[in-house]
Amino acid sequence: MSKRTLSLIIVLLLAALGLLWIAQATPQDQQQTSMQPTITPKVTPPVAQTVLLFDDLSMSTSSAQPSYSIPIIINTQKNLVTAVQIELSYDPQIITNVSITQGSFFSKPIVLLNHIDDANSRISYALGINPQDSGKKGEDIVATLTFKAKISTPTATTISFLPKTFVTAEGVAQSVLKSANPTQFIVGQNVTYTK
Repeated sequence: MSKRTLSLIIVLLLAALGLLWIAQATPQDQQQTSMQPTITPKVTPPVAQTVLLFDDLSMSTSSAQPSYSIPIIINTQKNLVTAVQIELSYDPQIITNVSITQGSFFSKPIVLLNHIDDANSRISYALGINPQDSGKKGEDIVATLTFKAKISTPTATTISFLPKTFVTAEGVAQSVLKSANPTQFIVGQNVTYTK
């Protein structure tokens, strides 16, 4: 074997040993860490805790045809509520002259939607905080529903929340509404409402 071939083999052997030493000197943990995605802990949003419910019905007999008023109560629990959309259905054969107004829950709300659809017996009402305000929590009247009865004989009827009813809150992408229960009551002249 010539000296030249022997020197070439020694140089190649040293180069291979050098590369092997560099590969072993790099920590495996560092290589694996750089290839794995960073895992951040999931932040669990507040549980949907807000409840909508009807309060007691009141009747005014100041005119020939009695008018009725029923407050819609919100109880937010821990949620900081920013907006409420109320979707209701009613029986147009029994209830007429329907209107809905803001309650005292939001101090200076913006009414986003106020639509009474008599043809489909549906009420759509939405209100929320001003953009510069913070969310609100607590229990109070969010809206008041008023109407008259089409009939004079005592008759039971129901007002129900529809699936599109929702409540938004700070830091939560989905609705925080836990429940919204319907109410049944009796309307007609000379009727006293009992819940």
